[in-house]
Amino acid sequence: MQLGLHANVCDSATAHIVSALHKPFAALSAALSGEYGGPMEHLWIDLELVEHIARPVGKAKFPFRFQKRVSGRSHFGLPPTPDNFNVGHYSVRPDFQLLASMSAEQAVPYVLALIYESVKQLSKKQLGGFDVALFRNNFRNECTRLGYEVACDTF
Repeated sequence: MQLGLHANVCDSATAHIVSALHKPFAALSAALSGEYGGPMEHLWIDLELVEHIARPVGKAKFPFRFQKRVSGRSHFGLPPTPDNFNVGHYSVRPDFQLLASMSAEQAVPYVLALIYESVKQLSKKQLGGFDVALFRNNFRNECTRLGYEVACDTF
């Protein structure tokens, strides 16, 4: 399974957080890509960083969905990319007021803790043998190796 952690959409208030997340997201995506069982070939987790386009009720804009095929064709005249198959995809919504009060360095462990906690929802999905416990354990260990604590009760 290939992991993709993304913070693609931001505004001027959260651009500094995207810069701080680039290195840990790239390191985690590379380190955690591997075999966890089940049919899922890709797991894409998006971090929502623009409050005015987020759902107002406090829930993530995109709940978990599993797609058999994600087309790689471009609607913008760009060259197509290969299609992706068996893709799990969801978004994580932070507390925007809390995030605004943090420096970029403080935001990184907060965001990683949110993602770590969000992975629990995968155990409730029918993913045909995907080992959520192993993935979460590897996520926590890799965050620790990178110097970030992901204890959710800290925030």
